Amino acid sequence: MVKKLIIVFMSLIVAICFTGNGFAGELTAQLCKEKAIAAGKLIEQQGEEAFASFKEPEGEFRFGNGAGYVWVQDLDAKMLMHPIKPSLDGKSLSGVKDTNGVLFFVAFNETAEENGAGWVGYLWPKPGEKGTSPKVSYVVLANHGDKDYVVGSGIYDVTADDIKKQFPNDFIYED
Repeated sequence: MVKKLIIVFMSLIVAICFTGNGFAGELTAQLCKEKAIAAGKLIEQQGEEAFASFKEPEGEFRFGNGAGYVWVQDLDAKMLMHPIKPSLDGKSLSGVKDTNGVLFFVAFNETAEENGAGWVGYLWPKPGEKGTSPKVSYVVLANHGDKDYVVGSGIYDVTADDIKKQFPNDFIYED
């Protein structure tokens, strides 16, 4: 009896660990949206102190089997925190275009500023690949003190049309 209780208890602990940080499970557009919203709320509470949580490799803001993450930029399209490519931190990305000419970092800001939140579709190379793939990111505007932040999370191989079907009431940026 005690042995069974220990096994059940340990199983519950393992399950809680995996569901608590979101690392287990498939990356989905819904999960990207949820994590961007949660990260925005954390920034509103903690300001830039929240960035440490976003960088934790095994934390709740690394999700979808490790493929999902959140980044933070300012309204000038300067990257403030990117957990996968920290070399982008502090750089202006306002001139970065996809292969169709979409200035998507600017589009992130326009979407967040004008709508509070929404989706932006663009083309971008998957990690380790040279060619581009469709990607869509959910962005949300967050404020702490007198500073505004744009928090986002994205997923590959999902298009704006896919998002329209799944989230018909969400704003979708279209260039």
